[in-house]
Amino acid sequence: MPEQQQMDQSAQDVLPLSAEQQQKVVNKTRAYIEQASELFNLKDKAVEISFNLKGRCSGMYRIKYGKGRIFIRKQREIRYNPYIFSKYFEDNYTTTIPHEVAHYVTDIIYGLKNIKPHGREWKAVMHAFGADASVTANYDLSGIPLKKQSLFTYQCDCREHQLTSIRHNKIKKRRYQYYCNVCKQTLKFKNELNEAVT
Repeated sequence: MPEQQQMDQSAQDVLPLSAEQQQKVVNKTRAYIEQASELFNLKDKAVEISFNLKGRCSGMYRIKYGKGRIFIRKQREIRYNPYIFSKYFEDNYTTTIPHEVAHYVTDIIYGLKNIKPHGREWKAVMHAFGADASVTANYDLSGIPLKKQSLFTYQCDCREHQLTSIRHNKIKKRRYQYYCNVCKQTLKFKNELNEAVT
């Protein structure tokens, strides 16, 4: 009976990577970066490796921009999801690490804005690593904490609409307007409508 309870618990809650596993991932990431430096004659540019990614992705490469004293600083970062990595460690160890390092390498060689994320340049780096150039994996994410998307209620002339926080923030920043497919009217945030009435 205790074995069944233990199995039920492990199926529900996936523990994040241990410190030892994280160090193994960091070492492998650094090894791929060193290999890329030799293969492509790159100057090693600083890249932060973190285990703070949440949601459905195993890994992500990004550039964070911050203000320096005079110039805008670029900080490169490879992020790994500690829960997905933990649940599927061997698969992520052999596929996700070279995948994210390949993004880092193509950024240094070409710049992210000049190429497609999984285009021929990225595939060439993956081939040079001897790694599988598949773009996504299909994992069972049960037991893994996922990001929950907040929904915001918007109104048009004919109905209410539920918009995600991403679209809501685009509207707030005045970057986008969304329209109803039925009445073709601009969607208005319901709280703003209530405030205007009172």
